Amino acid sequence: MIDFWSTFAKFYDVAEALNGEVYREMLSLTRVMIPRGAAVLDCAAGTGALSIAAAERAGSVLCTDTSEKMLEVARKKCRRRRLDNVSFEKRNIFHLEDEDNTYDIVIAGNVLHLLVNPENAVKEMCRVVKPGGKLLLPTFVLKDKNSLSEKLIDIYKKLGFSPARDYSPNSYVEMLKGCNAGKVKARLIKGTVPCCYAVISVDKV
Repeated sequence: MIDFWSTFAKFYDVAEALNGEVYREMLSLTRVMIPRGAAVLDCAAGTGALSIAAAERAGSVLCTDTSEKMLEVARKKCRRRRLDNVSFEKRNIFHLEDEDNTYDIVIAGNVLHLLVNPENAVKEMCRVVKPGGKLLLPTFVLKDKNSLSEKLIDIYKKLGFSPARDYSPNSYVEMLKGCNAGKVKARLIKGTVPCCYAVISVDKV
């Protein structure tokens, strides 16, 4: 998967544009979910679209990914926008290099459907978010494909794209509820490739 994303990094924003309606709403929802001055971690950030959206209100954003090529693109985009509150690190979503209760908001956009064990990633993100913080987890729901999205996904698969889960909105929400991390709310964003924008309000004892 890492090789695919490194190879695809230069073209990722073009793929986003093909699903533009969904991405625009996803970014808009992300902006309003970020408290002013918040400390934000963006996991598997790709080329940084959600990090950039979060940076408009956040105090700091740590943009992370396993692909250095993706991070290079994200850095360039942030430099063009003169964003000085975004930093970058190569990170693994399953093994975050942070102490417990570090962030107000943790984001993982369009990645959980790629993981064999997404529950473990949710558990790790919960560890580093503060009590009362939120996980923002928009994820493509590939079971709600239409003819155009099926063609796009078939092209991606031929290039090496390999999703581990085909979620419907309901099955995605049920997976998140099974993580027992807190209250789950979700909204379906319809478009070429639909997205279920899920938010977990983290409940820590």
